[in-house]
Amino acid sequence: MKEQVIDIALVLKSINGKIDGLTKQLNLAHEEIIVLKKENFMLKERLAVYETPKDSHNSSIPPSKDSLAAQGEKSKKLLATRSLREKSGKSTGGQIGHKGHTLEMANEPDSIIEHQPYFCSRCGNDLSTIAGQVIEVRQVFDIPVPVRPLVAEHQLIGKKCSCGHCNKIDFPKEVRSRVSYGANIRALVTYLNCSQYVPYNRLTEVLQDCFGVKLSQGTIKNMLDDMANKSLVAYNEIRNRVKQSHVVGADETGQNINGKLHWQWVVQTPKLTYIYSDKSRGKLAVDKHFENGLPNSILVTDRHRSYFKMNVFGHQLCLAHILRELIFLTELDDNQSWSSEFSELIREAIHKRKTELWEKIDRNSIIDRFNKLLETCTDNLHQKIIAMIKSLTKYKEYVFKFLFDPDVPYENNASERGVRNLKVKQKVSGMFKSNTGADTYCQIQSITQTAKKNNQNPFLAILAVANND
Repeated sequence: MKEQVIDIALVLKSINGKIDGLTKQLNLAHEEIIVLKKENFMLKERLAVYETPKDSHNSSIPPSKDSLAAQGEKSKKLLATRSLREKSGKSTGGQIGHKGHTLEMANEPDSIIEHQPYFCSRCGNDLSTIAGQVIEVRQVFDIPVPVRPLVAEHQLIGKKCSCGHCNKIDFPKEVRSRVSYGANIRALVTYLNCSQYVPYNRLTEVLQDCFGVKLSQGTIKNMLDDMANKSLVAYNEIRNRVKQSHVVGADETGQNINGKLHWQWVVQTPKLTYIYSDKSRGKLAVDKHFENGLPNSILVTDRHRSYFKMNVFGHQLCLAHILRELIFLTELDDNQSWSSEFSELIREAIHKRKTELWEKIDRNSIIDRFNKLLETCTDNLHQKIIAMIKSLTKYKEYVFKFLFDPDVPYENNASERGVRNLKVKQKVSGMFKSNTGADTYCQIQSITQTAKKNNQNPFLAILAVANND
């Protein structure tokens, strides 16, 4: 009997050992399942980006960055049906009432060329002594060829007084050396390089072939450096006026300076554009130019966090950015309705702002619906949608600011147009070779874009800077 009890104890001990071993294996398997689930979730998210990639129709990516697949027929169909720009139903081309542009005749032509008959085409009589009259006028606009520089020689005249003293005066400030280039040439070089993005080597060819002016690339650089110094007064004045503005838009984009990533910032109003370059994309870059922030301004931007560290009167988020993100989220997960409902709410708010009387806009209903969307249960939503909700919750007071101030726009397209010029320049001319070149470009662009906004000729604005001796 005692031996039987011992055998049962051994069996129980063996069973307990096996249970402990299986329990350990189960725990290990459970931990492995958790790890695999997390990995599976992450892989699905990564795969979703490739299955529903961001391109020019559902994000801020420019069309030039679209992949070959995104440029195919399928994506073209998506682009046509899901663009932020809706079909108006109107035919293509100029619309009725659109003011056209045509070449008008000059009141005072530079030359008059007469075309008259010298004999009668019916009987052959001589008509050379008979006075004729103008029956039709046509004009041809052209430029003189070859275009050659005008050379003005400045001579100092000395006059000897009866007292024996020889008198002379100084040359004008713009006559700097024995031979020099005038303000018109310096303005043209600056305009072609900074406004038309012509690189140095091609600029030397244009000046030589079209104007008969032979410049070296070193001389062009010296001209641009001189123009940068002369433009500082106007450049700083633009910044000071931006600081005083009620509504200001801002955006930034990457730029290549000698192979390194820097950032170009645009801070603008309907009448002003201030552009600057910095190696930082953070608050440090903002503080260098706006040390006290914009305490009197409502700042219209995307959700880049550096803007929300500034000292400003208020913010308005760019709803065009948000709408593009919502299109992407809808394509990413078509089993949810949150993104489409929020997109519809934004479009409705914009429509009310455009079409209804200011005092008739029902702002409370829009805000209430917005708050309900932010309170949506996120258990079954995609992680990117959850991140969007968290971000909007953080900045919710800045989404519909445009409904409470008639001067505040609901998008930041003007700032995006400001940074687009840099992308065109980099495609045409390539990278900047130095910080000095980037700063010169920013200063001249600030002046020319400001001139355009005030219906002024950008070349004449640069010429005014060149004449600032």
